Amino acid sequence: MSRLHGQCHCGAVRVAIEGVAAADLPLRACQCGFCRRHGAISTSHPDAQITFIGGRLHHYRFGHRKSDYMFCAECGCYVGATVIIDGERYAILNVTGVDLQGFDGRTPEPHVFDDETPEERAQRRKARWSPAELTELQPSV
Repeated sequence: MSRLHGQCHCGAVRVAIEGVAAADLPLRACQCGFCRRHGAISTSHPDAQITFIGGRLHHYRFGHRKSDYMFCAECGCYVGATVIIDGERYAILNVTGVDLQGFDGRTPEPHVFDDETPEERAQRRKARWSPAELTELQPSV
């Protein structure tokens, strides 16, 4: 089984995606202002499982305020996004933000989602994003 590992710049947030080889994972470049400003190149696949493990994650919501865009609270790297749809968590990874290997030499496919309704956006994410687990570790005091 294929498993790729990555982490933010400081290593406080670790990620994994497993179940689909890197060559079979799509590489996307959302054209929204947020993703362009962060240089985000994302991946996900409905047959792949994404896991986030982080010490302290900062969650940011914008637009329709349905998805959590996550940053390492230590180094500020944008690592990915999650959304809950029908009680299930789905996610994408920011390949550049977590230095995910296996995508060298590939050009991301640009996507524009501006005209989607909230319902269309949820259905697209449910169909294309990966099932996900999020574990936020509490720092010891």
